[in-house]
Amino acid sequence: MSWTTGTQTEALSANAAVGSAYNTFTSAQYIGPDPTASAYLPANFFLPSYGKSKSLYVKAFGVIGTTSTPNFTMAVTANTTQGTYNSSGVLATTGAVAMQSSITNAAWELDVVISCVTTGSSGSFLADGLFKIATGTTAVQAIRCSSSSANPNTAATLSTESAYYVELAGTFSASNASNTVQVYQIAVLGLN
Repeated sequence: MSWTTGTQTEALSANAAVGSAYNTFTSAQYIGPDPTASAYLPANFFLPSYGKSKSLYVKAFGVIGTTSTPNFTMAVTANTTQGTYNSSGVLATTGAVAMQSSITNAAWELDVVISCVTTGSSGSFLADGLFKIATGTTAVQAIRCSSSSANPNTAATLSTESAYYVELAGTFSASNASNTVQVYQIAVLGLN
């Protein structure tokens, strides 16, 4: 801590176990971390007086596999129930991304900063970062992950007065046992 602002970074969660592998799904669903390691944000974590500009930093790693060329969407979500998916709690998303054909256990990395813009029952958040996938031994596909896949300057809306678990969600466009995603490691840090 620098003592310039009187604020500090704190680890809200880091998983201690590799998450489950998920496949054969085409609707958005929870994909990780290990269900017991989700970051917990108590109600009013983003305080009415000091919540503006308070941020979360989400860093995650895992593996992904495909057959054919499905689209995949990665998202950071705020869920009221741990280990579930909340379609109205998407804080950052890649939108549908065309994947490489027939990759197996390709490494992926997610790096996103989510900042509170306004607090209250209609709180708003801006997010921006990258989702990277190793598509070969020397190639990486990098995709923006932001508060809106249509326009990264469009804020996501979510009440700051409720408690949430910060988790990851994914969607494949085609159901196949080879279309699989797994979270190996995730850390969520509270900034400010």
